[in-house]
Order: sequence, then C-alpha cells, then structure tokens
Amino acid sequence: MTKNGEVRIGLALGSGAAKGFAHIGVLRVLDEMGIKPHVIAGTSMGAFVGAAYSAGALDKLEEWVRMLDNWRVFSLLDINWSLSGGVIGGIKPFRAFFEDFDFENIEDLPLPFTAVATDLHSGQEIWLQRGNLQDAVSASCSIPGLLSPKALSGRWLVDGAVVNPVPVDVCRAMGATTVIAVDVTEDTAPLLEREHGEVRKVVSEKSSRADERVLEVESEQIARAETDGDRKEHSFADGFSKLVEQGREQLNHLRSRRDAKAAPPGMFDTMRRAMEILERRHKRTRMMGAPPDVLILPKVGDIGGNEYARAAEAIELGEKEARRLRTWIEDMVVHA
Repeated sequence: MTKNGEVRIGLALGSGAAKGFAHIGVLRVLDEMGIKPHVIAGTSMGAFVGAAYSAGALDKLEEWVRMLDNWRVFSLLDINWSLSGGVIGGIKPFRAFFEDFDFENIEDLPLPFTAVATDLHSGQEIWLQRGNLQDAVSASCSIPGLLSPKALSGRWLVDGAVVNPVPVDVCRAMGATTVIAVDVTEDTAPLLEREHGEVRKVVSEKSSRADERVLEVESEQIARAETDGDRKEHSFADGFSKLVEQGREQLNHLRSRRDAKAAPPGMFDTMRRAMEILERRHKRTRMMGAPPDVLILPKVGDIGGNEYARAAEAIELGEKEARRLRTWIEDMVVHA
C-alpha cells in the first residue's frame, strides 16, 4: 500500500511471441473480477497486448488476432531481402494494427504504460514511456535475428526479453504496490522436447515389444529342443542365429524411422527456441530478486512461438488458467 493506504495494482505482461495472446484471455477474466490495473508494463508480445489494453482497445486487438490464419500471417511478413538486421522488416504487422489508433503517443494513453526494450550495443534495459506508441511496441518485439532492430533516439533497440522477460520491477518503479505477472513461457518442457520425447517413447515401446517377441520365440525354441532331444544341436543354433539377425534388422529399422522423424528444427524455430532458453534462465534470476504478488502461468506449452494462427486457442487457455486461480487472485489482490 501507499502511504495513504491505497492499493495500486500493476500488471506485468511477459514475452512469448504467439503464446503471448494468452494475455488477452487473462485480462478478460481480470476485467470480469473487477480488477483494474493502475499501471501496466510489457515486454515483447506483452508490450503489444499491454499497449492495446492501456488504450482501451483490447476488443479491437482480440478481433484482429482471432481472424489470423496462416495466409494472413504470411501477408504481414515484410521480408527484408537485404537481411540487414533481421529476416523480417517488422513494420507491416504493427502498422496494420495501430493504423487509425486513437492514441499516437505513449504519454497520451489513459493508463500509464511502459514497453521494455534492449539497447543492442550497450545491453542496457530501456523503458519506453514517452514517444510514438507503434515505434515503442515494435522495438520491444524485435526478436534478434528475426525482426530488424528499431532505431529510436540514436539507439538500436531489440526485444526487451533479452534483459527483462517479465517486467515486474518496472511495475514497482511505476508505483505499483501489488503486481500481477503473466508468464507464458514457463509451461513445462519446450515443444521440441515434447515432440522428440514422444518419438523416443514410441520407439522405446516398439523396441521393448520386439525384444519381448525375440525372447518369447527363443523360449519356445529352447522348450522344443528340451522336449525333442533327438534334434540335432546345430539345428537349434541355426534357428537361434536367424532369430537374433531378424531382431537386429527390426531394431535397425525402428532406429532409422526414429532418426527420420527427429528432423532438425528450421531456422526460425532455432532462433526462437534459443531466445526462449535465454529468457527462462534470465527471468528466473530476475523474479528471485523482484517476485510478483500473483503469478499466472497459462498452459500454452503446446503452442509454438510462431503459431500466430492459434491465437483463439491461446486466448482461451489464458482465460482458463485465470479462472482456475480466481479465488487466489481475489485473496491476494481484492481482499489484500
């Protein structure tokens, strides 16, 4: 609480690319509960959603992202053929949403808002609290290597997730006494590990069944040899050798199928997953020093960071997790 006993709620929305659409669902439930943040800070996709919420345009954003399909997503990719700075220019998607926006500058927003970015040269954490809203959001979302850096005030800025994936401390600095943080990147194992884990599980089960079958047939052969003592010893040896060879062939076939399925990830996936590893490690350290009062972790681990066409699913998962924690949120925020 502040000196006069007022509770000021801050909302820290984390990075997460397409997973970050879950923020919309969380905000919907908070609105239903009557929880209105006094300040909001966002990093990367959290900055995108946070800017829309601060401007009172969450309905517009939700309608826009629910219409995204693979073709619309592709049409928003302004390929940077020179590859200077990034594969994608990163202008079209922000221009498409922010055109005809009611608020051009951050300081004009009815709700105090901060977008977090990173100075590419110094590594300094940059809090964008004034100036053009579209420029600030695009800077915060500029994934290194994928989206071109944004030039602002003599700096080259990239994704804020490099330095502050979930900006809890930014909300504190903006005057929040109670911070609700939404983290969409901590949902168990990465998608790639899950996929490869399933492949390994299937291969392991098939290999076990193959081994069991070899042992079963071997046992049958031994039983026959013991019962029919008149069989020649070399007959059994020949049969056993054939069984072993068949088993080896089957296991080699399964291994080749496993290797074929476990193909290496593409270029975009590689860059994004490397960023996610960096973000998770850095985020845990930051949160130990500046923990939120409420932490919401939507279960969006099965949604890939580049699967923007699954926005509706991410929104629903955000709603689901916020509803599951509703009683706890009320105890921590409403009844605090």
